[in-house]
Amino acid sequence: MESFEGIKIDPIRHILIDENVLKEVPYILKDLGVRENITVICDQNTYEAAGKEVIEYLKDFDVTLCKFDKAHLVPDERSIGEMILKMNHQSEFLCAVGSGTINDLTRFVSFKTKIPYGIVATAPSMDGYTSSVSPLIVNGFKRTYNAGYPQFVVGDLEVISRAPYDMITSGFGDIIGKYTSLADWMVSNIVNGEKFSEDIANIVRNSIERCVRNVEGIKSRNESVVKNVMDALVLSGIAMLKVGNSRPASGLEHHIAHYIEIKALMNGQIPPLHGSSVGVAEVIATEIYHKVFSLDRNEVQKMIAKAKFESRQEYVERIKRVYGPISNEIFEEVGEFYFDNFEREKRQKQIVEKWDYLKNWVRENVPEPYRIKELLKSIGAPMALKDINVKMNLDEIVKNAKEIRKRYTILRLAEDIGLDV
Repeated sequence: MESFEGIKIDPIRHILIDENVLKEVPYILKDLGVRENITVICDQNTYEAAGKEVIEYLKDFDVTLCKFDKAHLVPDERSIGEMILKMNHQSEFLCAVGSGTINDLTRFVSFKTKIPYGIVATAPSMDGYTSSVSPLIVNGFKRTYNAGYPQFVVGDLEVISRAPYDMITSGFGDIIGKYTSLADWMVSNIVNGEKFSEDIANIVRNSIERCVRNVEGIKSRNESVVKNVMDALVLSGIAMLKVGNSRPASGLEHHIAHYIEIKALMNGQIPPLHGSSVGVAEVIATEIYHKVFSLDRNEVQKMIAKAKFESRQEYVERIKRVYGPISNEIFEEVGEFYFDNFEREKRQKQIVEKWDYLKNWVRENVPEPYRIKELLKSIGAPMALKDINVKMNLDEIVKNAKEIRKRYTILRLAEDIGLDV
Protein backbone atom coordinates (compact mmCIF):
# COMPACT_ATOMS: atom_id res chain seq x y z
CA MET A 1 0.00 0.00 0.00
CA GLU A 2 1.54 3.31 -1.09
CA SER A 3 -0.93 5.84 0.25
CA PHE A 4 -3.25 6.41 3.18
CA GLU A 5 -6.03 8.96 2.83
CA GLY A 6 -4.04 10.44 -0.07
CA ILE A 7 -0.81 10.74 1.94
CA LYS A 8 2.30 8.96 0.70
CA ILE A 9 3.39 6.68 3.54
CA ASP A 10 6.48 4.96 2.18
CA PRO A 11 8.28 3.10 3.80
CA ILE A 12 5.25 1.62 5.63
CA ARG A 13 3.92 -1.05 3.33
CA HIS A 14 0.36 -1.60 4.59
CA ILE A 15 -2.09 0.46 6.62
CA LEU A 16 -5.50 -1.15 6.95
CA ILE A 17 -8.12 0.41 9.25
CA ASP A 18 -11.47 -1.19 8.44
CA GLU A 19 -14.03 -3.82 9.34
CA ASN A 20 -13.10 -7.49 9.61
CA VAL A 21 -9.41 -7.09 8.73
CA LEU A 22 -7.67 -9.37 11.26
CA LYS A 23 -7.99 -12.17 8.71
CA GLU A 24 -5.83 -10.11 6.33
CA VAL A 25 -2.74 -10.36 8.57
CA PRO A 26 -1.38 -13.63 7.09
CA TYR A 27 -1.76 -12.30 3.55
CA ILE A 28 0.03 -9.08 4.49
CA LEU A 29 2.86 -11.11 6.04
CA LYS A 30 3.21 -13.24 2.92
CA ASP A 31 3.26 -10.10 0.78
CA LEU A 32 6.11 -8.85 2.98
CA GLY A 33 8.03 -12.05 2.24
CA VAL A 34 7.53 -13.68 5.65
CA ARG A 35 7.35 -17.44 5.17
CA GLU A 36 7.68 -19.34 8.44
CA ASN A 37 8.69 -18.01 11.89
CA ILE A 38 6.77 -15.25 13.66
CA THR A 39 6.77 -13.98 17.24
CA VAL A 40 3.46 -12.50 18.43
CA ILE A 41 3.82 -9.98 21.26
CA CYS A 42 0.86 -9.07 23.48
CA ASP A 43 -0.30 -8.78 27.08
CA GLN A 44 -3.18 -10.48 28.87
CA ASN A 45 -5.76 -7.96 27.69
CA THR A 46 -4.63 -7.61 24.10
CA TYR A 47 -4.36 -11.39 23.76
CA GLU A 48 -8.07 -11.64 24.53
CA ALA A 49 -8.96 -8.56 22.45
CA ALA A 50 -7.29 -9.70 19.23
CA GLY A 51 -4.15 -11.77 19.84
CA LYS A 52 -5.88 -15.10 20.13
CA GLU A 53 -7.79 -14.52 16.88
CA VAL A 54 -4.69 -13.31 15.04
CA ILE A 55 -2.81 -16.46 16.07
CA GLU A 56 -5.67 -18.60 14.74
CA TYR A 57 -5.31 -16.89 11.37
CA LEU A 58 -1.55 -17.58 11.44
CA LYS A 59 -2.00 -21.37 11.32
CA ASP A 60 0.33 -21.65 8.29
CA PHE A 61 3.19 -20.08 10.27
CA ASP A 62 5.39 -21.27 13.12
CA VAL A 63 4.26 -18.87 15.88
CA THR A 64 6.03 -18.09 19.18
CA LEU A 65 3.80 -16.32 21.69
CA CYS A 66 5.49 -13.65 23.82
CA LYS A 67 2.80 -12.65 26.33
CA PHE A 68 3.39 -10.25 29.22
CA ASP A 69 1.49 -11.27 32.34
CA LYS A 70 1.77 -7.98 34.25
CA ALA A 71 -1.46 -6.20 35.14
CA HIS A 72 0.16 -2.87 34.27
CA LEU A 73 2.94 -3.06 31.69
CA VAL A 74 5.58 -0.31 31.82
CA PRO A 75 7.86 0.32 28.81
CA ASP A 76 11.06 0.12 30.82
CA GLU A 77 14.35 -1.80 30.88
CA ARG A 78 12.75 -4.76 32.67
CA SER A 79 10.01 -5.16 30.06
CA ILE A 80 12.53 -4.92 27.23
CA GLY A 81 14.62 -7.63 28.88
CA GLU A 82 11.57 -9.84 29.42
CA MET A 83 10.57 -9.50 25.79
CA ILE A 84 14.05 -10.36 24.55
CA LEU A 85 14.09 -13.46 26.78
CA LYS A 86 10.66 -14.67 25.60
CA MET A 87 10.85 -13.96 21.87
CA ASN A 88 12.12 -16.37 19.25
CA HIS A 89 15.35 -14.92 17.90
CA GLN A 90 14.99 -17.06 14.78
CA SER A 91 11.77 -15.26 13.92
CA GLU A 92 11.52 -13.51 10.58
CA PHE A 93 8.98 -11.05 11.93
CA LEU A 94 7.59 -9.56 15.15
CA CYS A 95 3.82 -9.10 15.19
CA ALA A 96 2.75 -6.79 18.02
CA VAL A 97 -0.87 -6.91 19.19
CA GLY A 98 -1.78 -3.99 21.42
CA SER A 99 -1.51 -0.22 21.66
CA GLY A 100 1.02 2.19 23.16
CA THR A 101 3.26 0.18 25.44
CA ILE A 102 3.27 -3.03 23.38
CA ASN A 103 3.98 -1.03 20.23
CA ASP A 104 6.79 1.00 21.81
CA LEU A 105 8.51 -2.08 23.23
CA THR A 106 8.22 -4.07 20.01
CA ARG A 107 9.36 -1.18 17.85
CA PHE A 108 12.47 -0.65 19.98
CA VAL A 109 13.37 -4.36 20.10
CA SER A 110 12.75 -4.60 16.35
CA PHE A 111 15.19 -1.75 15.80
CA LYS A 112 17.85 -3.32 18.01
CA THR A 113 17.50 -6.88 16.68
CA LYS A 114 16.96 -5.87 13.01
CA ILE A 115 13.85 -8.07 12.91
CA PRO A 116 11.01 -6.20 11.13
CA TYR A 117 7.69 -5.74 12.87
CA GLY A 118 4.04 -4.83 12.34
CA ILE A 119 1.29 -3.79 14.72
CA VAL A 120 -2.28 -5.02 15.13
CA ALA A 121 -3.91 -2.15 17.00
CA THR A 122 -6.34 -2.88 19.82
CA ALA A 123 -7.27 0.68 20.85
CA PRO A 124 -7.31 4.17 19.30
CA SER A 125 -5.42 5.44 22.33
CA MET A 126 -2.23 7.14 21.10
CA ASP A 127 -0.43 8.45 18.02
CA GLY A 128 2.68 6.28 18.00
CA TYR A 129 1.53 3.48 15.73
CA THR A 130 3.36 4.80 12.67
CA SER A 131 6.16 6.85 14.21
CA SER A 132 9.81 5.79 14.24
CA VAL A 133 10.58 6.65 17.86
CA SER A 134 9.83 4.88 21.14
CA PRO A 135 9.12 6.70 24.41
CA LEU A 136 10.64 4.46 27.08
CA ILE A 137 11.16 4.75 30.83
CA VAL A 138 14.90 4.31 31.46
CA ASN A 139 16.34 4.98 34.92
CA GLY A 140 12.92 6.33 35.83
CA PHE A 141 13.09 9.02 33.14
CA LYS A 142 10.81 9.12 30.10
CA ARG A 143 13.02 9.55 27.08
CA THR A 144 12.35 9.18 23.37
CA TYR A 145 14.64 6.74 21.53
CA ASN A 146 15.14 6.20 17.83
CA ALA A 147 13.46 2.98 16.76
CA GLY A 148 12.04 1.18 13.71
CA TYR A 149 8.85 1.91 11.84
CA PRO A 150 6.23 -0.81 11.35
CA GLN A 151 5.87 -2.69 8.09
CA PHE A 152 2.12 -2.70 8.62
CA VAL A 153 -0.61 -1.26 10.83
CA VAL A 154 -3.88 -3.19 11.02
CA GLY A 155 -6.83 -1.86 12.98
CA ASP A 156 -10.04 -3.89 13.02
CA LEU A 157 -12.90 -1.47 13.73
CA GLU A 158 -14.82 -3.98 15.83
CA VAL A 159 -11.75 -4.53 18.02
CA ILE A 160 -10.77 -0.89 18.48
CA SER A 161 -14.39 0.27 18.94
CA ARG A 162 -14.86 -2.08 21.89
CA ALA A 163 -11.62 -0.99 23.57
CA PRO A 164 -12.00 0.36 27.12
CA TYR A 165 -13.77 3.70 26.80
CA ASP A 166 -11.02 5.62 28.60
CA MET A 167 -8.56 4.43 25.94
CA ILE A 168 -10.80 5.87 23.22
CA THR A 169 -11.09 9.23 24.99
CA SER A 170 -7.34 9.05 25.61
CA GLY A 171 -6.80 8.90 21.85
CA PHE A 172 -9.00 11.95 21.38
CA GLY A 173 -7.03 13.79 24.09
CA ASP A 174 -3.80 12.99 22.27
CA ILE A 175 -5.28 14.35 19.03
CA ILE A 176 -6.48 17.71 20.36
CA GLY A 177 -3.08 18.20 21.98
CA LYS A 178 -1.77 18.74 18.44
CA TYR A 179 -3.20 22.27 18.43
CA THR A 180 -0.37 23.44 20.67
CA SER A 181 2.29 21.06 19.38
CA LEU A 182 1.82 22.68 15.95
CA ALA A 183 1.84 26.12 17.60
CA ASP A 184 5.09 25.35 19.43
CA TRP A 185 6.63 24.15 16.17
CA MET A 186 5.62 27.39 14.43
CA VAL A 187 6.89 29.53 17.34
CA SER A 188 10.24 27.74 17.21
CA ASN A 189 10.39 28.25 13.46
CA ILE A 190 9.90 32.01 13.85
CA VAL A 191 12.04 32.51 16.95
CA ASN A 192 14.72 29.85 16.52
CA GLY A 193 14.75 29.19 12.79
CA GLU A 194 13.75 25.56 13.29
CA LYS A 195 12.70 23.93 10.02
CA PHE A 196 8.90 23.89 9.62
CA SER A 197 6.77 22.14 7.00
CA GLU A 198 3.36 23.64 6.23
CA ASP A 199 2.42 20.52 4.25
CA ILE A 200 3.10 18.22 7.19
CA ALA A 201 1.42 20.62 9.61
CA ASN A 202 -1.67 20.52 7.39
CA ILE A 203 -1.77 16.72 7.57
CA VAL A 204 -2.01 17.02 11.35
CA ARG A 205 -4.46 19.96 11.27
CA ASN A 206 -6.83 18.15 8.94
CA SER A 207 -6.79 15.05 11.12
CA ILE A 208 -7.62 17.14 14.22
CA GLU A 209 -10.52 18.87 12.53
CA ARG A 210 -12.05 15.65 11.24
CA CYS A 211 -12.11 14.28 14.79
CA VAL A 212 -13.49 17.48 16.27
CA ARG A 213 -16.27 17.71 13.67
CA ASN A 214 -17.51 14.24 14.57
CA VAL A 215 -16.78 14.22 18.29
CA GLU A 216 -20.42 13.48 19.25
CA GLY A 217 -20.12 9.94 17.84
CA ILE A 218 -17.38 8.90 20.27
CA LYS A 219 -19.72 8.26 23.20
CA SER A 220 -21.77 5.77 21.18
CA ARG A 221 -18.58 4.09 19.90
CA ASN A 222 -19.75 4.78 16.36
CA GLU A 223 -17.32 2.80 14.21
CA SER A 224 -16.95 5.51 11.54
CA VAL A 225 -16.13 8.08 14.22
CA VAL A 226 -13.71 5.74 15.99
CA LYS A 227 -12.14 5.22 12.56
CA ASN A 228 -11.69 9.01 12.31
CA VAL A 229 -9.83 8.99 15.63
CA MET A 230 -7.68 6.04 14.61
CA ASP A 231 -6.96 7.57 11.19
CA ALA A 232 -5.96 10.85 12.86
CA LEU A 233 -3.61 9.05 15.23
CA VAL A 234 -2.03 7.14 12.35
CA LEU A 235 -1.64 10.34 10.30
CA SER A 236 0.05 12.08 13.25
CA GLY A 237 2.52 9.21 13.39
CA ILE A 238 3.14 9.51 9.66
CA ALA A 239 3.82 13.23 10.14
CA MET A 240 6.44 12.38 12.77
CA LEU A 241 7.93 9.75 10.48
CA LYS A 242 8.23 12.25 7.63
CA VAL A 243 9.91 14.89 9.82
CA GLY A 244 12.14 12.36 11.54
CA ASN A 245 11.15 13.36 15.07
CA SER A 246 8.05 14.00 17.18
CA ARG A 247 7.90 17.77 16.59
CA PRO A 248 4.60 17.87 14.59
CA ALA A 249 2.74 16.02 17.34
CA SER A 250 4.48 16.82 20.62
CA GLY A 251 5.07 20.14 22.35
CA LEU A 252 4.43 21.77 25.70
CA GLU A 253 1.29 19.69 26.28
CA HIS A 254 3.33 16.49 25.97
CA HIS A 255 6.07 17.85 28.24
CA ILE A 256 3.42 18.45 30.91
CA ALA A 257 2.03 14.95 30.37
CA HIS A 258 5.51 13.42 30.59
CA TYR A 259 6.21 15.35 33.79
CA ILE A 260 3.00 14.02 35.34
CA GLU A 261 3.93 10.48 34.28
CA ILE A 262 7.51 10.74 35.55
CA LYS A 263 6.46 12.07 38.95
CA ALA A 264 3.86 9.30 39.28
CA LEU A 265 6.53 6.66 38.57
CA MET A 266 8.95 8.29 41.02
CA ASN A 267 6.23 8.04 43.68
CA GLY A 268 5.51 4.38 42.91
CA GLN A 269 2.14 5.18 41.33
CA ILE A 270 0.56 4.09 38.07
CA PRO A 271 0.54 7.09 35.69
CA PRO A 272 -2.67 8.21 34.01
CA LEU A 273 -3.25 7.13 30.42
CA HIS A 274 -0.91 9.21 28.29
CA GLY A 275 -3.61 10.70 26.05
CA SER A 276 -5.72 11.59 29.07
CA SER A 277 -2.76 13.49 30.52
CA VAL A 278 -2.26 15.22 27.17
CA GLY A 279 -5.92 16.28 27.00
CA VAL A 280 -5.74 17.82 30.48
CA ALA A 281 -2.38 19.39 29.61
CA GLU A 282 -3.91 20.91 26.46
CA VAL A 283 -6.31 22.93 28.60
CA ILE A 284 -3.30 24.26 30.53
CA ALA A 285 -1.26 24.84 27.36
CA THR A 286 -3.98 26.85 25.61
CA GLU A 287 -4.42 28.96 28.75
CA ILE A 288 -0.69 29.73 28.66
CA TYR A 289 -0.78 30.58 24.95
CA HIS A 290 -3.61 33.06 25.31
CA LYS A 291 -2.12 34.60 28.44
CA VAL A 292 1.25 35.16 26.74
CA PHE A 293 -0.23 36.54 23.55
CA SER A 294 -2.62 38.87 25.36
CA LEU A 295 0.44 41.14 25.67
CA ASP A 296 1.27 43.77 23.08
CA ARG A 297 4.70 44.38 21.63
CA ASN A 298 5.50 47.37 23.87
CA GLU A 299 4.70 45.32 26.98
CA VAL A 300 6.98 42.55 25.74
CA GLN A 301 9.86 44.97 25.13
CA LYS A 302 9.50 46.41 28.63
CA MET A 303 9.39 42.95 30.19
CA ILE A 304 12.54 41.87 28.34
CA ALA A 305 14.36 45.00 29.51
CA LYS A 306 13.53 44.17 33.15
CA ALA A 307 13.86 40.38 32.93
CA LYS A 308 16.02 38.51 35.44
CA PHE A 309 16.87 34.93 34.67
CA GLU A 310 17.59 31.92 36.82
CA SER A 311 21.28 31.45 37.51
CA ARG A 312 23.00 28.19 36.71
CA GLN A 313 23.29 27.42 40.43
CA GLU A 314 19.59 28.12 41.01
CA TYR A 315 18.72 25.93 38.04
CA VAL A 316 20.88 23.04 39.26
CA GLU A 317 19.42 23.24 42.77
CA ARG A 318 15.86 23.30 41.43
CA ILE A 319 16.39 20.33 39.15
CA LYS A 320 18.00 18.28 41.93
CA ARG A 321 15.15 19.15 44.30
CA VAL A 322 12.40 18.34 41.80
CA TYR A 323 13.84 15.40 39.87
CA GLY A 324 15.99 13.84 42.58
CA PRO A 325 17.60 10.59 41.40
CA ILE A 326 17.00 11.33 37.71
CA SER A 327 18.46 14.85 37.79
CA ASN A 328 21.45 13.79 35.71
CA GLU A 329 19.07 12.67 32.95
CA ILE A 330 17.65 16.20 32.85
CA PHE A 331 21.08 17.82 32.79
CA GLU A 332 22.10 15.49 29.97
CA GLU A 333 18.94 16.24 27.97
CA VAL A 334 18.82 20.03 28.31
CA GLY A 335 22.49 20.80 28.98
CA GLU A 336 23.72 24.39 28.74
CA PHE A 337 21.45 25.49 25.90
CA TYR A 338 19.30 27.93 27.85
CA PHE A 339 22.24 29.55 29.64
CA ASP A 340 23.68 30.97 26.40
CA ASN A 341 22.99 34.72 26.74
CA PHE A 342 24.02 35.44 23.16
CA GLU A 343 21.47 32.96 21.82
CA ARG A 344 18.81 34.27 24.20
CA GLU A 345 19.33 37.84 22.97
CA LYS A 346 18.97 36.62 19.38
CA ARG A 347 15.68 34.95 20.28
CA GLN A 348 14.44 38.04 22.12
CA LYS A 349 15.13 40.18 19.06
CA GLN A 350 13.14 37.79 16.87
CA ILE A 351 10.30 37.65 19.38
CA VAL A 352 9.91 41.43 19.40
CA GLU A 353 10.21 41.75 15.60
CA LYS A 354 7.68 38.99 14.90
CA TRP A 355 5.35 39.58 17.86
CA ASP A 356 2.36 40.91 15.94
CA TYR A 357 2.60 38.13 13.37
CA LEU A 358 2.80 35.48 16.10
CA LYS A 359 -0.07 37.04 18.03
CA ASN A 360 -2.35 36.95 14.98
CA TRP A 361 -1.28 33.40 14.14
CA VAL A 362 -2.09 32.18 17.66
CA ARG A 363 -5.47 33.94 17.62
CA GLU A 364 -6.39 32.07 14.42
CA ASN A 365 -4.87 28.66 15.18
CA VAL A 366 -4.92 28.00 18.93
CA PRO A 367 -8.39 27.41 20.42
CA GLU A 368 -9.44 29.17 23.61
CA PRO A 369 -9.21 26.94 26.72
CA TYR A 370 -12.99 26.86 27.11
CA ARG A 371 -13.28 25.20 23.70
CA ILE A 372 -10.87 22.42 24.68
CA LYS A 373 -12.85 21.89 27.88
CA GLU A 374 -16.12 21.70 25.90
CA LEU A 375 -14.71 19.03 23.61
CA LEU A 376 -13.38 16.93 26.49
CA LYS A 377 -16.57 17.33 28.52
CA SER A 378 -18.74 16.29 25.56
CA ILE A 379 -17.21 12.80 25.61
CA GLY A 380 -16.72 12.48 29.36
CA ALA A 381 -12.95 12.79 29.14
CA PRO A 382 -10.78 14.25 31.95
CA MET A 383 -10.51 18.06 31.84
CA ALA A 384 -8.50 18.93 34.96
CA LEU A 385 -5.61 17.57 37.01
CA LYS A 386 -8.00 16.26 39.68
CA ASP A 387 -9.79 14.20 37.01
CA ILE A 388 -6.61 12.16 36.47
CA ASN A 389 -5.82 12.00 40.22
CA VAL A 390 -2.92 14.43 40.00
CA LYS A 391 -2.50 16.37 43.23
CA MET A 392 0.59 18.35 42.25
CA ASN A 393 0.58 22.12 42.29
CA LEU A 394 0.02 23.57 38.81
CA ASP A 395 2.79 26.13 39.26
CA GLU A 396 5.24 23.31 40.02
CA ILE A 397 4.23 21.43 36.89
CA VAL A 398 4.48 24.45 34.59
CA LYS A 399 7.82 25.59 36.01
CA ASN A 400 9.49 22.20 35.69
CA ALA A 401 7.85 20.47 32.72
CA LYS A 402 9.82 22.55 30.23
CA GLU A 403 13.01 20.80 31.37
CA ILE A 404 11.79 17.47 29.99
CA ARG A 405 13.10 18.23 26.48
CA LYS A 406 15.56 20.61 24.86
CA ARG A 407 12.79 21.86 22.62
CA TYR A 408 11.53 25.40 22.17
CA THR A 409 7.93 25.85 23.31
CA ILE A 410 5.67 28.64 24.52
CA LEU A 411 7.10 28.11 28.02
CA ARG A 412 10.61 28.84 26.72
CA LEU A 413 9.29 31.93 24.95
CA ALA A 414 7.66 33.10 28.20
CA GLU A 415 10.97 32.50 29.93
CA ASP A 416 12.81 34.54 27.27
CA ILE A 417 10.56 37.57 27.78
CA GLY A 418 10.64 37.32 31.58
CA LEU A 419 7.00 36.33 32.01
CA ASP A 420 6.08 34.03 34.90
CA VAL A 421 3.12 32.05 33.61
